[in-house]
Amino acid sequence: MCENQPIYESPQMTELIELYDSLSVLYSALPSETDPEWKSALKSVLYGGELLAEEAVCYGKQQNERNLGKRKRYVRRHGNGQRVTEFSAIRVTNPRESDRVYLPTGAKLPVAPESGEVLPVNVTPDEIDWAISLLAEFPGEPAADQSGDGMDILLDSERVRQARGNTGRREIDDETTVLFVSDTHLGYENREKTGRGSTVPWISQLSSEETIKRITQIAMERDVDAIIHTGDILDHEVDQATLDAVETFLETLSGLGYPVYCIIGSHDHNSVNPQHHDSINGISWLKLQVNKGHFTELSTSPTSVAGGSVDVYGISAGNVGINAVGKFYPREWESSDITFGAASNGPNLLCLHDGLTPYRGIDADVDLDQLLAQSPVSFDCVLIGDEHRPKNRDFENGYSFETNDGTPVFYTGPAMRISEPYQDHEAFVTELTVSVDTIDTRRHTL
Repeated sequence: MCENQPIYESPQMTELIELYDSLSVLYSALPSETDPEWKSALKSVLYGGELLAEEAVCYGKQQNERNLGKRKRYVRRHGNGQRVTEFSAIRVTNPRESDRVYLPTGAKLPVAPESGEVLPVNVTPDEIDWAISLLAEFPGEPAADQSGDGMDILLDSERVRQARGNTGRREIDDETTVLFVSDTHLGYENREKTGRGSTVPWISQLSSEETIKRITQIAMERDVDAIIHTGDILDHEVDQATLDAVETFLETLSGLGYPVYCIIGSHDHNSVNPQHHDSINGISWLKLQVNKGHFTELSTSPTSVAGGSVDVYGISAGNVGINAVGKFYPREWESSDITFGAASNGPNLLCLHDGLTPYRGIDADVDLDQLLAQSPVSFDCVLIGDEHRPKNRDFENGYSFETNDGTPVFYTGPAMRISEPYQDHEAFVTELTVSVDTIDTRRHTL
């Protein structure tokens, strides 16, 4: 076969060859002290392994099946006989200063195509999520002479989501999806034995564990960027067994990189002083979940949703957060008490858990129009909790309305059927798709 046969110059085949070659150089240079998962990730991409996506094919196998020519001939033509040194299909650059000691002189390493960062060699445990996030940016099927199966995912999707969540990264996207949850009242079924609080006739059909399980399933099935809870996470009497079950699902969400942002409601406040001997201090449990990273409590300063462009703010019931419980008095705060921190250029959401206009009339705790008018932050929508029924009992249109300035306000109802209007209606959560120009909603029944 002629040395100058043009097939080895094919622009289609070069991306796969160059990625395979440059990653092979990187893999061969890994020092013994590098994080073992980094070695496993590179091995999976090159030769197959546990971190390769379920339907993906490793680069080594693709090179054998999808390119008609051989890598070594390409290396002779565009390299030094051992590795490629002239890259035309992928972006490469010099390694990090600290990594140069491990590589052959003059070796270049691939640059992650979205973030523009060079792949590392010696990865510490503190860097492993960052490194995996970079590696996941590379294509599942690089260009080659033969087409592939259309697989666009390279690494295990759950591990990638976890890595991106831990590093505050998210996929480059114009949209952010949020699962909007409110008034779960976890422990509500305890009212039968504690005698505290009114109950619905169908209380025996309700299950806090099943509710949080279904919310977790929906978040995973819809692959949302985050969950936002607008208060009354707990009922005022909640037992340890219920909270242990709930924490299991929170650990699942956290482990898979689904952050949960929250404000707290009046029943959360009241759970600090349980009256029944089987109940525990709910506020202490909520504080523990915040400390473990299972919840992120919102405030009047912006919090980036999953590290993306959307910022979310929150005011807990009575303007009293988790660490200030004990000072909660209904209807004690005014719009003039609130100072919002400066926002970024992206969409801004506000979460509240008090009786608000325009949902309520003269019995409202807070005048929402007044709050928004005095705010230096322009909010794209408001998410509210506390109400246990749609406005005017209109299950089609009673969960959304507008303030005087046109700001959309959304409510998603209680996540369990804890009020009389839900006798013949299913509880649900709401998926919000937020972009610069639009906010779309979709209900998911519980």
